[in-house]
Amino acid sequence: MKSLLKIWPILLISIIAAYFFVDRQLCQFVYDAALPQHLILLLQRFLGWIPGIDNNTLPTSRGLISYIVDWPPLLTGLSPFLLLLAAALRPGRGRDLLILMSLSLLFTFVMKNDLKWIFSRNWPMTWINNNPSWIRDHVYGFQWFQGNIFQGNDATGSFPSGHTAVAFATFLPIGLLYRKTLPYCIALASAEGFSMILFDYHFFSDVVAGALVGITCTLVVRTLLRSSPPVKNANEYGSVTPD
Repeated sequence: MKSLLKIWPILLISIIAAYFFVDRQLCQFVYDAALPQHLILLLQRFLGWIPGIDNNTLPTSRGLISYIVDWPPLLTGLSPFLLLLAAALRPGRGRDLLILMSLSLLFTFVMKNDLKWIFSRNWPMTWINNNPSWIRDHVYGFQWFQGNIFQGNDATGSFPSGHTAVAFATFLPIGLLYRKTLPYCIALASAEGFSMILFDYHFFSDVVAGALVGITCTLVVRTLLRSSPPVKNANEYGSVTPD
């Protein structure tokens, strides 16, 4: 938990600074520079073809974003089955990884939903259900406790970035148990967050907050698992039957 105490002040200050001085300017720059369209065309040229996108017309950013962001919700839905799979495996690092990853994902999923309801922040762009946004309506900020309790609604669910949170809850357990992969795992999780910014799907502070949620939930679960050693002998905890 010492590493968590070091990370929290840095990321918290970054979130506050980004909210006041970075988010709107960066969001507007991405939109004005048409970065999503340029990135999609670059990917089309590099890959040759993107499934589901007509190469004869300029694709929308939403079309490609769906391919980029679909995997975190999918993995979150599979996390209970990862836990069931872990129960069927013998003790070992692979089993430990599945337990840590699945519990981290479940914890992260609930936590980010709670926070989205609490903060109820407007989105950078209008995506679904005619949601108000900075680009279209120039609305900005937290609306606080909008929608169903601990669920929120689609109109004000920008903070924190759930996809970034889930990305860190997915890759960080791998890096913690296979230490040599930690830099690569952090890079992959960060790439998911940067994609949210580059396609104006989230503000910069949303992504930093999402990373903080994913990291925090993973380290908390890891600490709890490490502090609960397996029971080797029931007598260590006293007899369960009267003498």
